[in-house]
Amino acid sequence: MKHTLAKRKPLPYLEQFRHLQRYLLLAGIKMPARVVYMVLLSTAAVIDLGILSYFIALVWEYKLRILYLFIITTVMLSLGYFLIFMVLWLLFLLILDYLKFKRRSELEEILPEFLRLVSANHRAGLPLDLSIWKANRPRFGILSVEVDELARKTYSTGDFIGPLEDFGRKYDSPLLKRVISNLTEGIRTGSDIASLLDDVSNNVRTIKNTRKELASEVENYMLFITITVLIISPLMFALTSKMAGLIEGVKNILISSGTAEASSAIEVPFKIASSSTGKPFQHYFDIFVYLMTATSSIISVLLMSTIKYGNVQSELKKIPVYFVISLVAYTLFKMLFANFIKI
Repeated sequence: MKHTLAKRKPLPYLEQFRHLQRYLLLAGIKMPARVVYMVLLSTAAVIDLGILSYFIALVWEYKLRILYLFIITTVMLSLGYFLIFMVLWLLFLLILDYLKFKRRSELEEILPEFLRLVSANHRAGLPLDLSIWKANRPRFGILSVEVDELARKTYSTGDFIGPLEDFGRKYDSPLLKRVISNLTEGIRTGSDIASLLDDVSNNVRTIKNTRKELASEVENYMLFITITVLIISPLMFALTSKMAGLIEGVKNILISSGTAEASSAIEVPFKIASSSTGKPFQHYFDIFVYLMTATSSIISVLLMSTIKYGNVQSELKKIPVYFVISLVAYTLFKMLFANFIKI
């Protein structure tokens, strides 16, 4: 009885770090991996030196000991640089993952129509390779470019299956890999390629329609989350801001109209005051609202994308839209409360 030892699966970011060139190919980035490493390392160095310069200026301004300068410099040039690079690396991986998803979505969207055209050409008597070239259309976009490259490789090498398999490796699409696998097996076994292409095209279209039906069934949840983020949250933030201003205004009126003893008697159990920088409370509350609005916009869009499509990449473009609409709603509600609720 044979026992096979399964290899331990590496962490995703380590896997992408070791095989970055392959992931760049999946994302459609035609750039050597060493250039990407140099850009990330250089960017991290610039940011690290900028932060270090700021700390050095603070040490010089407050005339602190040289020991503090030595400690800050050591930490920033070692641990600080490493942390900055890791943050940039994670951001780069997020961008890379989105580019891979975008390429895959564009390809899978036009794949059924392309397969139908290839099947029609093949039924008309054309060979499979010529059927693929004749089915190419400029409106297919990224697929049109790939078909042209496939034609060049096929006519230059005389091999059709090899370039076809290379084409499948350039996309992070299990659907495309299954299509190419069926095609290559059909070519090797002499199957009816036209019927095979029709079946694959129908299966792809069925999968797309099923996904749309599943997405339409969760529209009520999407509507609830959208109303909460775009209307209810800005309304509550604006109301909180106005109530804080009313409490502080009432307190100031009562204090200014009474004596010192009366002022201590009417002291409220909490204090809304300006900071040591002289900026009012409203300034810091607005910053808090901006941060919370950005956070809620990101989380809500990712949640809706996961519920509706099963991934977080499909709705990323809606994040700035939700953020802007929420801020506009917050500003309008603030103006509304300022005009109708006064002391």
